[in-house]
Amino acid sequence: MSKLLFWIVIILGIVGYVVYKRRARSTARLPGVKPLDTLETVRCAECGVFTAKNKAVKRDGHSFCSWEHAQKWHDRHSSSDHS
Repeated sequence: MSKLLFWIVIILGIVGYVVYKRRARSTARLPGVKPLDTLETVRCAECGVFTAKNKAVKRDGHSFCSWEHAQKWHDRHSSSDHS
């Protein structure tokens, strides 16, 4: 009886593995499924936070997370240039 149970478990395991592999292969070939694009980020020169490159504020050759940080950085660095 234990030998029969052993072989039933082995056969069910093999069948389950084959079904799993077929499903994985068929979903991999679905048309229209595209890999996710990675988001390009830049670091704010003022606070160091990473912001999406397409939403970042550019000023004086640097990237910022907001206009406020661009202005704050500019005010701090432009005053030291005139001294």
